[in-house]
Amino acid sequence: MEKSQLRIIDRLLTEGTQTVSDAGKQFNVWRQSFYRQTKGWPDPLDRAVIGGFITDCVAFAFTAGYCSALQSLVPELPTDKITSFCVTEEGGAHPRAIKTRLAPVTEGGDQANTLNGEKKYITCANEANLILAAASEGAYADGRNRIRMVKVDSRAPGVTITPMKDIHLVPEISHGMVAFNNVTIRNADLLSGDGYLNYIKPFRTIEDLHVTAAILGYLFRIACQYDWDREIKQTILCLIVTIRTLALSDPGSPAVHILTGNVLSQARELIQHIDPYWEAVDKVTRDAWNRDKALMDIAGKARLRRLETAWAFYQ
Repeated sequence: MEKSQLRIIDRLLTEGTQTVSDAGKQFNVWRQSFYRQTKGWPDPLDRAVIGGFITDCVAFAFTAGYCSALQSLVPELPTDKITSFCVTEEGGAHPRAIKTRLAPVTEGGDQANTLNGEKKYITCANEANLILAAASEGAYADGRNRIRMVKVDSRAPGVTITPMKDIHLVPEISHGMVAFNNVTIRNADLLSGDGYLNYIKPFRTIEDLHVTAAILGYLFRIACQYDWDREIKQTILCLIVTIRTLALSDPGSPAVHILTGNVLSQARELIQHIDPYWEAVDKVTRDAWNRDKALMDIAGKARLRRLETAWAFYQ
């Protein structure tokens, strides 16, 4: 590994507890700090780590990882905007459950498209500037749903976002549902390739890696602030380096799935190991962590299935 690839580790070790004092729990303040401090960092994984490191709020660390994962998936996405990935509908997230419809239209002699449908879940409902939505263009010859990913401005006419209430995890960011009613989609905003194979399927692994890296960045900040054992800090840094290597690899590779399964298991073991250390952390931060650390276990069954499939590839 080249020295330049360890630049993010140098950043963490150099700054220690020198985090942004005004980042706090105000999303817009953290957002601007995130944009400012990650400028000049081209790798999305590094941006995820920095985004987690500069906040004392798990929700914003998650957001840094989530948005950075999307920028890894779709490199042309702007780094100074919040993007949400919308797939799940009433029947779930499987391609056959996607009923949101993308249809071509002609407007003033120009070719465009209209988007109609509803998504059951949108992360960063109020905060998102852009939405990546999965839509059906019809069926392939074999009957499979032909999925296309489209980029939508969250403020575009016809987009209606309804926030959810009583969110138990990371309540500092909003969650909701989104409806598309005859939303005009330019051809330039259609993402190339198969929506499922090129975007939905790989995003699961990409998100795992980037969100975990962001949370590790957050934990390194806490470890420095409260002077946790050096061995804990070393473990966090080693996990970040491992995740960074995996994030630069093919997310569809069975080998990457196997190694990702191991590194996520190590991250969970770390979380269990540091549990007693949280007693010395201020109550507000400690309570928020105890509430939100369950993020690491979301979609565990799907993750296990991917791991089993990856091992089966080599047997």
